Order: sequence, then C-alpha cells, then structure tokens
Amino acid sequence: MAALVRSLHFALLVSWLALTLGVWWAATNSFDTFDAQKNPVASKLFEPASKTKLKGRMAAREVNARIFRAWNRLQIVFCVLLFYLIWRAGPVSGLPLTLAGCLLLIVGVHVFWFSPKIEALGRILTSAEASAGAPALQSEFGRYHGAYVVTDVLKACILAAAIWISPWRGKARGGPSQG
Repeated sequence: MAALVRSLHFALLVSWLALTLGVWWAATNSFDTFDAQKNPVASKLFEPASKTKLKGRMAAREVNARIFRAWNRLQIVFCVLLFYLIWRAGPVSGLPLTLAGCLLLIVGVHVFWFSPKIEALGRILTSAEASAGAPALQSEFGRYHGAYVVTDVLKACILAAAIWISPWRGKARGGPSQG
C-alpha cells in the first residue's frame, strides 16, 4: 500500500506540473487562435472586419476565463489529494509539508482572489474596449494578471522542487531513493 501511495504522490506532482505547462500554452495561444491577422479562419468568424480584432480578443478572454475557472477548481482537488497522500505516506520531513502548504496558499490566492478579479475586470474591460475607453482598467487588469503569472511561475518552481526532493522519485525510476 505504501508503494502505491508513493507512486500516486509522485504521479500527482508530475501531472500537476505538466498540466500547469499545458494551461500556459493554451492560454497563450488562444489569443493567436482568435487573431484574424494570424488565423484567416478567425477573420471569417468575426465580421464585420472593423470589429474583428475586438471580437477575437473577447472570444479569447472568454475561452481563457473558462479554462482558468476549471483549472483552478482542479488545482484545489490536487491540493487535497496531495495532503491526503502525504498523510497516508506516514512520517515525512517538514519540507514536503512546507512545499504542499505553499502550493495550497498559491492556489487559494489564485482561486479566491486573483482569478475572480481578473475575470470581473476582463469582462468590464471588454465592454470598455467596445466603447473605446478605460486605460485605468487595463492597468488594474495588468497588475492582477501579472501577479497571477508570477505566482503561477512560483507554483511551477515549487512543483519542480517537490518532484526533485520526492523520496519516491528514485523509486519511480527504479533507482535508489532520493531524500
């Protein structure tokens, strides 16, 4: 049973990091997908041509909002699973618990503070862009978005560190345990 718990712990960390990188890729590329100059299909979807860029940005924002809403919920599940697996693994040093606590803190800030503000500001900004205004909103949106990105990069680094120090990393490779 302990070997299964350790393998699941390692797999959870690796999957979480891989999905984080995948979400970054999807969110970054959604704006290119809906950009009429970079994707000719988008120019046909968003007629008339004078509103194509704005409509493309609106669509990309909506797609990203949905991606991050689902992603943040999944990360809460990952946090719960991580603490459960650490608890089931038996006595561990304080470092894995500290890293798990840092992950929980970051995910909590994302879910309950940054994401709701980014989503609300994004919707207001979309309306304001339609009426050609709101540089102050762009600045506030940029600050929250930047803080999210920085803390998400920090989260990825913590996940990489948790994988690196995982005593099960060596066992997952079939080698001696790292510790």
